[in-house]
Amino acid sequence: MKIVNNRWFHPGLLLLWVGLGILFRFMGLGDKSASSIEISTLVFSLGHGLKTIPLDQIISTDILLSPLRFETASQPADVVDHLFTESNHPPLYFLLNHFWMQLFSIDGELVSLTVARSLSSILGVLSIPAIFSLSYFAFGSLIFAQITAALMAISPYGIYLSQEARHYTITILWIIASLGYLVKAIRSLEGEKTLSIIQVMGWIIVNGLGIASHYFFIVFLGAEGLVLGGFWLKDWRNKLGVFRTAWLRIYAVIFGTLISGLVWIPILKNLPNDQLTEWIATEFNGLGFIEPLFRLFAWLITQIFILPVEGTPIIITVFSALILLTVLVWMSPGIIEGIRLNLKSSETQMETKIFGGIFISVMALFLIIIYGLQKDISLAARYQFVYFPVFMLILGSGLGVIWKQPEMLNYSWVSLPPILQANGKKIVIVTLIMGCLGALTVGGNYGFQKSQQSDHLASYIINQAKTPVIIATTQITHAETRSLMGLGLEFKRQQAENLPEFMLVKKTDHPASALATALTKVQRPFELWRVNLKDNTDFTQFRCQEDPRPQPKFNGYRYQRYYCR
Repeated sequence: MKIVNNRWFHPGLLLLWVGLGILFRFMGLGDKSASSIEISTLVFSLGHGLKTIPLDQIISTDILLSPLRFETASQPADVVDHLFTESNHPPLYFLLNHFWMQLFSIDGELVSLTVARSLSSILGVLSIPAIFSLSYFAFGSLIFAQITAALMAISPYGIYLSQEARHYTITILWIIASLGYLVKAIRSLEGEKTLSIIQVMGWIIVNGLGIASHYFFIVFLGAEGLVLGGFWLKDWRNKLGVFRTAWLRIYAVIFGTLISGLVWIPILKNLPNDQLTEWIATEFNGLGFIEPLFRLFAWLITQIFILPVEGTPIIITVFSALILLTVLVWMSPGIIEGIRLNLKSSETQMETKIFGGIFISVMALFLIIIYGLQKDISLAARYQFVYFPVFMLILGSGLGVIWKQPEMLNYSWVSLPPILQANGKKIVIVTLIMGCLGALTVGGNYGFQKSQQSDHLASYIINQAKTPVIIATTQITHAETRSLMGLGLEFKRQQAENLPEFMLVKKTDHPASALATALTKVQRPFELWRVNLKDNTDFTQFRCQEDPRPQPKFNGYRYQRYYCR
């Protein structure tokens, strides 16, 4: 107890969580191959575009990767211009990343993946003290705050987001800040001091920056609106006055946030490449209707822990899944009881309802998007960042309250031997241990693997090819361009002695004449690797014979190898 009461104990413990967060987020940061969406971040952050890459002609690796080269001449205006003409993302993170990469890049050199990802990692680390501060502000308990910060530090999902050169971690910081203002605003409705003008302006600015970081922040704002709407209805029914000062300040925030969002409407209307989001468009058939529910639940669990389930032998995958399921069943009664106790306690009831309301509202809006708009955002783990911070708050407070309970309490569903019984402290410790194992799983690339294994395919081509290589792929949108650039980048990262040439073949409904023309002009012998090529050209007419041997499978790629002599 003397150690706990020491004034340096809690700052030191928080520093421990921050240290763990740094360790896990920077572990092997530059080792994994770049995903297609990371290529997009790099290109636009450098002030370049993707339209400069030639189509329907054979190009060198250097030409393919030219948008990934840092140029001191690029300006912030170039970042915004290319984003608004070629992409569908707001510019804030890309501008920050532009200045960040300027600090560590050399003119004319390919940008470093480690440098590009490190900004996201740093912002991910900042979320640890941020969530600690919010938890302490909301619940007034250092135990709650410490456990929540620990969960954020070791969350496999949080580490996955932090190791992506993307704009999710900065948006999480805006969500945490906005939640703090929301708690303060609702407390003002319950009789505490009303929001000051400075706080009103601060909340509007945070919400505006959130929208400027990721458009999915609007989903979070919708959840905040639903929660505030619930309190508004309560005050209206109880005739407490919906035009008192506390509400007027909240109305000002709503109006200011609306204005900060409306400025994006003209830009959103003019955004090109609607096809970039077509991959989540879904028509549900049969049992496929319930698949999003299972996926949402799975992503939720990965925010707490994960074990090696990708890139491992099937026996390891099954064993890991069984352990995860067993631990989840073992600990869930205690977590449920912790949340129930917080809902009953006068000290934590309102804040638990606020965070629970946000979580339920976000999930409801997600289901509307999935089933109403038929945009299955459960397909990608990255979109779940919207409710990630609030889930950490709910879980951290639930674990915090059972940590305080007497040791003899048992939260198990069934009767278990004493050593296996689930008391509060044991549940918290096991949760943190499992979280650390999950963090190592993500760091070791056995969880949240890239959807396209460009590193594996590039390594295979390097080891197999005996003659010059041409890699052809179909180009429909910038997604295919980015994908091919990711593959090309791997040849550079793996220091291939003989770099391949590439061809982006514009999608047509008939055999590509440009591809046929190009193949007739190439000096033989060479190898043609058709990678995700949607073309029915008969390559035998160009004296190209397909390799009859079975080829290994790599996630994200369908390919065939041809010998052209």
